[in-house]
Amino acid sequence: GLLARAAEMASDPTPPVDGAEPFNVPEGATSVEVGKEFAALKVVPKEDEKGDKNFPPHLHAAVELFCFVKRPECAKRLVDRVSGYLRVLREGPDGKGTNGMGQAAVCWSCGHVGLPKNTDGLSKGELARCGGCGSDDQTNMVKVTQPDGTVIPWIELKTKDEGKR
Repeated sequence: GLLARAAEMASDPTPPVDGAEPFNVPEGATSVEVGKEFAALKVVPKEDEKGDKNFPPHLHAAVELFCFVKRPECAKRLVDRVSGYLRVLREGPDGKGTNGMGQAAVCWSCGHVGLPKNTDGLSKGELARCGGCGSDDQTNMVKVTQPDGTVIPWIELKTKDEGKR
């Protein structure tokens, strides 16, 4: 997994680049499984981010970025959210819960991936508000594309308390 790779890199005797701190695997970290499907979840750059070579092109790179900037809790949240989505795609909706469907957003503040709180405002040009922390400071839309180019909507099971917000 990613943290195992990071641990290997951390035990590499080469000194860190000037100004960079060596990466140490956080206390109590477990390895995070990041499948190749994560690369199919593309991060859509905003106008001023297009052409930025440091911009993470997909959610696999987003997990790596969170680990690189020492935010393993964000990496884990992102992995948990995407794994839940992939499970819904694999198993199909259970028919019991109501599902939210649409285009997801990734939040760089907290690592949440899912339907934004302001799905209606998006068509009016509003920035996506994170479905987790509610921030719209650092969000990007996510586009789920199959190998043939077709786009799949983000589907998430709504929890019982979500309707009361």
